Amino acid sequence: MRMSQTISQDPLYRSRTEIVLEVTFAILVCLSSVLGNVLVVYVVNKYSVMQTITNILIRNLALTDIIMATLIMPFWITNLYSGKWNLSQEWCEVSSLAQFIMALASLFIMGLIALNRYMKVVKPSLYIKFFPSKRVAWLYFGLVWAVSVLVATPPLYGWGKINFDSHFLLCSFNWKEGHFSSVILLAGVFDVTKVAIFYSYWKIYQTVKESTGNVNANVAQNGVGAPRFHRTDIDVLKTCLTVVCFFLITWFPIALCAFIIAGGGYIPREVTKVTVYLMFSSSVVNPIIYGIMNPQFKQAFKKAFRCGRYGNGNEEQSHARVAAVIIYPRSN
Repeated sequence: MRMSQTISQDPLYRSRTEIVLEVTFAILVCLSSVLGNVLVVYVVNKYSVMQTITNILIRNLALTDIIMATLIMPFWITNLYSGKWNLSQEWCEVSSLAQFIMALASLFIMGLIALNRYMKVVKPSLYIKFFPSKRVAWLYFGLVWAVSVLVATPPLYGWGKINFDSHFLLCSFNWKEGHFSSVILLAGVFDVTKVAIFYSYWKIYQTVKESTGNVNANVAQNGVGAPRFHRTDIDVLKTCLTVVCFFLITWFPIALCAFIIAGGGYIPREVTKVTVYLMFSSSVVNPIIYGIMNPQFKQAFKKAFRCGRYGNGNEEQSHARVAAVIIYPRSN
């Protein structure tokens, strides 16, 4: 009897068990995102050796994920519990625009990180021109925010509508009744940035592979050291593939659903629900793919958890130096 009452009261006709599971998993995603990204920000702020240009970009990426988890995900969790939007239309628009701004800022910062590494590894002669100091990195970060706000706010000027979407359980752009040109704009920005990220990491991988192959050939003639470089080559491959795969997995499904809905298609709620979980899960995996797989962050995380000396362990320190030379040359 209680179960049937719950189903009839819920706008989406979910059982109590379904609601509890959905809300619990969403809370876990939110907490994991906050804890993981706060740890990234902490170690970059705490240890001066971590305050390189690349790590400043990673820290800013973590900050956008923290904002997403603390300001956007609570609305999502509340909507999951009630199955509807309980606040005013104004708050609906604010939450939706904030979500779009955070998503775009996160994407652009990932693109900026890819560009930073691309120039450092593939085009070192241009690196000092585009990334001469940490102050310039902060300038790029400000530019990222400005462009994100510009691209995300057309609905404020009448170029589209924002409503609560019962499929995504989020306030979002009205893909069916909104301006299709604004959908094309958003899709174009996302697609161009994704292609740029994939291209950058692919060229980095090709450059590292070619360079490592030449080193291995020379070292093999002397009969020493070849296996170490081969292991580093494999680590670089895994890092690049992880970045590309997780980015594709977490962002592509919801972008595809939005595009289909904008074209008049129908997507079952079960599918859109999963895409939203994947989208917010990107805030969880970012500290993993940009933090834990980075040798510098490995050392900083260990120190943060055990309160020991930074870089303890000759073997770990040696491995970090070797990996840093290949992935993060000159620690910038």
